[in-house]
Amino acid sequence: SDMDEATLNRLRAARAKTARMVTTEPTNPAYAMHFRRAEAEVAEAEALMSADLLTRARALASQSATF
Repeated sequence: SDMDEATLNRLRAARAKTARMVTTEPTNPAYAMHFRRAEAEVAEAEALMSADLLTRARALASQSATF
């Protein structure tokens, strides 16, 4: 995978930014959508970078199923 620590950090920063947006405007559906997407992207990146073989395999299988 081309996932690296810098990419993961960017994804985490985006998640933090969208979290702040949601807390500022909790009823904004666009902010909620972006936050959910950011959460999912961070979880996927963390899984792909996991030291656990099965966790990585599941993440890759899940990723390829969406294409």
